[in-house]
Amino acid sequence: MRKFSTFLLLVFFSLGFGQTYQFDFLTKYASTNSKNKTTKETVTFNNSDDFSYYLKLRKTEDDLNATLYDYKKNLAHNFSVQETKVNGAIRFEFTYLNTAKLQTSISPKNYRYEFAEISANTPKVVSLKVYQSKRAKNPAAVQILTLEKSNKNLIPLYHSEFTHLYHKNDNVSKLGNYIVSKAVEKYKNFTCEVVLKEHKNVDLRITLPNKLK
Repeated sequence: MRKFSTFLLLVFFSLGFGQTYQFDFLTKYASTNSKNKTTKETVTFNNSDDFSYYLKLRKTEDDLNATLYDYKKNLAHNFSVQETKVNGAIRFEFTYLNTAKLQTSISPKNYRYEFAEISANTPKVVSLKVYQSKRAKNPAAVQILTLEKSNKNLIPLYHSEFTHLYHKNDNVSKLGNYIVSKAVEKYKNFTCEVVLKEHKNVDLRITLPNKLK
């Protein structure tokens, strides 16, 4: 996925008016797998005051699409995306496709996070163990997070396969005003390094149609 340099106009077309989602912050993370050496970039639009939903872009060789994950309503809204460039600015047009229920197993509301400080210096480094239920004994993932200072707590903007840092979790909120600039995810046979490549303020509103498919 190309680098996002300028956002002057972001447009969404739908029929009718339903719920509106607002996004004010964009992140682009690049993850590299140590086993197969592949690198994947993930671009998400976020609401820095409400981390219960976010919009993730996915680009393939054939098309560009997006999914809006709403963890309060346990829904995933899917869109096709048309990308154009106008006067040097990237423009997106989102077309609503359908809505599906999120799998209960990936809902972050019941996750348990255990943090341990490794370094209190700047940047701050912490270890994180992710448990997929309150009673789970074995972590689903173990990660080392590097945190950079921010003007508010933006740690929940970091999303990975096992990490959905729910904004109401006390262990997340008490870490302070930081953003995850790097993460090393440790698995049995490989590691995955995730690096924050870009972050910026944006202005995007998406309104769903009245009748969801």
